[in-house]
Amino acid sequence: MNIGGWFLLMTALVGLPHSGAAGESSGDSAMAVNKVAWTDLIFTGSKFPAAITVRMQLEPIHDATANAPSPEREGWGACSRVIGDDRMQLTIKATSQVLGAENRYEERVWFTAQDGLPYERDRLNQGDTVWLKSYCWEDQGVRRRKVEPGDPAEEQQPRNLWSQRTESLYRYPDGDAGCNVVSDPALIVYKVSSLAPVNGHGPLELCVFGKKQLHRLLIKQEEASSLQVAYTVRSATREKTVVKGRILPLVYTVTAENIAVADQAPEAFSLFGLEKDIRIYLDPAKGIPVRISGTADNIGALDFQVQQATVN
Repeated sequence: MNIGGWFLLMTALVGLPHSGAAGESSGDSAMAVNKVAWTDLIFTGSKFPAAITVRMQLEPIHDATANAPSPEREGWGACSRVIGDDRMQLTIKATSQVLGAENRYEERVWFTAQDGLPYERDRLNQGDTVWLKSYCWEDQGVRRRKVEPGDPAEEQQPRNLWSQRTESLYRYPDGDAGCNVVSDPALIVYKVSSLAPVNGHGPLELCVFGKKQLHRLLIKQEEASSLQVAYTVRSATREKTVVKGRILPLVYTVTAENIAVADQAPEAFSLFGLEKDIRIYLDPAKGIPVRISGTADNIGALDFQVQQATVN
């Protein structure tokens, strides 16, 4: 078991018509939206024989770096340029320790903050297999560009020298799939964090693009019980506050329905490697996700607990 397997779509985890973030139903109108309170979250989770650390970082995008192709994308160029002063980057770094072996996974999602819709994504796996996959949200589907080393010796070279390159376009299903726009799984945590911290939210429907297919998500608030938490909050001025005790969280369940293209086997939805019984627990006083729980393939029930949060 490695982070590139069950944790591959950690996302894993977001406007452009049909090429931006998730399609949202009219139920979203019942959910007031706030500015996200955090800029950095560190979660840990463990289930023998694996111990996992996940870090999520939010930062604004400046024009000097926006849509600039990285060296490994030479010859391919960048995704379509997105104009606006509210562009953000969500970076997720995950490390797993399995019986002494370390695997690393990194994902970056570029999106617009006002609507939380994505237009570009990178995924880098550094485990049993090594590859970089870049995605562009387009009108007809999501375009993926994959770069990987041709042999073990090439794996030690800079990524722009990797020789194995493939490009694929994963088209949206024909007809009305109920997805006006398409999001990214990693931005679910961002979306939930932006909701006003009150009880009684109506359900929210989102469509997201996973590895190769779309998934229709239903996010619903459910009745919560008190929850024991222990984590550190760091302010922008580096002041630290320890939060320890019981809280009454806001709990959101996430259920997924696959929207498979004809003649394709349906893929499983995944958030942080969790595929079923997914719940996100939010501290209503601070707007911080304190737990993400669910069931992971080949592992069973797994909880990710926040250990540190940096706030605006």
